[in-house]
Amino acid sequence: MPKQEVLPAVRGEAFPVDRDFPQLEIASDPRRMLEIFRTHLEPVAGRPWVIEDCIPFRFRCRQSTSRCVLQYTLRVADPDSGRRWEQWATGLLYAQAGEAERLWRELRAQDPRREVPEPWLTFEPVGFVPDLQMVVEIFPFDRKLPNLSAVLGGALRRLDDALLYRLGPGAWRAEEHVLEPTRYRTELGAALRYTLRAREAATSRAETLRSYLKVYRNEHGGETFRLLRYLEEREEQGRNGFSVVRPISYRGEHRTLVLEEAPGTSVQELLLQGRDPSEVLRPVARAVAAFNRGHLEIATLNGLEDQLADVRRASSLVRWACPGARAEVEAITAAVVAGLEEAPPAPIHRDLKTDHVFLSGERVVFIDLDSVVMGDPVRDPAHLFAHLTARVGIGRAPPPGSSRTSTSPTFRGPGAGAFPCTARGP
Repeated sequence: MPKQEVLPAVRGEAFPVDRDFPQLEIASDPRRMLEIFRTHLEPVAGRPWVIEDCIPFRFRCRQSTSRCVLQYTLRVADPDSGRRWEQWATGLLYAQAGEAERLWRELRAQDPRREVPEPWLTFEPVGFVPDLQMVVEIFPFDRKLPNLSAVLGGALRRLDDALLYRLGPGAWRAEEHVLEPTRYRTELGAALRYTLRAREAATSRAETLRSYLKVYRNEHGGETFRLLRYLEEREEQGRNGFSVVRPISYRGEHRTLVLEEAPGTSVQELLLQGRDPSEVLRPVARAVAAFNRGHLEIATLNGLEDQLADVRRASSLVRWACPGARAEVEAITAAVVAGLEEAPPAPIHRDLKTDHVFLSGERVVFIDLDSVVMGDPVRDPAHLFAHLTARVGIGRAPPPGSSRTSTSPTFRGPGAGAFPCTARGP
């Protein structure tokens, strides 16, 4: 989300109209962008790739007010082999005339192909669309995340020893490695799933290990690693009331955090399977309350003013995207701003949603703790409840409303199962 209010909403415009970025009207049209990518992307070595579809999936409009970062998923096919895959592409738009072409020439002069490992080269890493004044970057090339290509190229291959050690005694040897990108935010970071298949020489016993590599733009991954280690130690002492995904190591030279695969099943998947939300969420409620009551040494404070700024930015974005709802959104925003009060700060996850919480037996496991700060503890259950109410990622799950699927007892009931009571209780 932009750091400042989305000005088109203030001016009464509706997405994709923005007089500072007139290209958005074309850039947000999947059909037109499909033809543009077909015309302007250059397959490496003359390969006959065919771009079959174009799906816009993450737009950061007015990033730092002066540019837009537009991510697309391209569905690509090789007619010779029949292989199909999804390819990420990013379009960069700039408000300043000539800035996009200047950047493109600068990047092209640096020979971006040499940064990308050969197996990951599909199209030329950097392109330019003159009619849109758009720079195009093809994953994994990222001018602000150069460590991503290095990691994909095997820079962490020595990680195998640390993973094999976790299998216990024996002469374990790695037989196969598979590295799969699972999430990518241009210029900010990426998550990769690393699957290692190993065999013990004496017994021929085979095992498969999965871990996750989180590639960061800055050193924030080191901070997350230290937090996870601290929480892991507290859990071993029985002092948490919740679990966290286990950290393996932090590789500072590549700004990459290595994590074990979270045990159990995500809340999102359990709800999609039709499990009773009350049964699933009741232990989650207790674990969130325990997290909020924990004694963590966190220096970053996200207080009332930060929270109000988030509300106003979100409001502006929704008013721009949904002009028909502007009056209602403005009324809701005014009520929230008037009603929010400063609360004693406590540790909060700040990104709590159904795919960031796992259940493993009686354990509740939190993942993605990069956003942990000190703040109003009601924000965690409110964030999760908003995701549940909007059915984000659980659209196929049985709809709430029946006695079996209603989430209200978990969120509103008294005692340990009630989010508001436990989050701000005495």
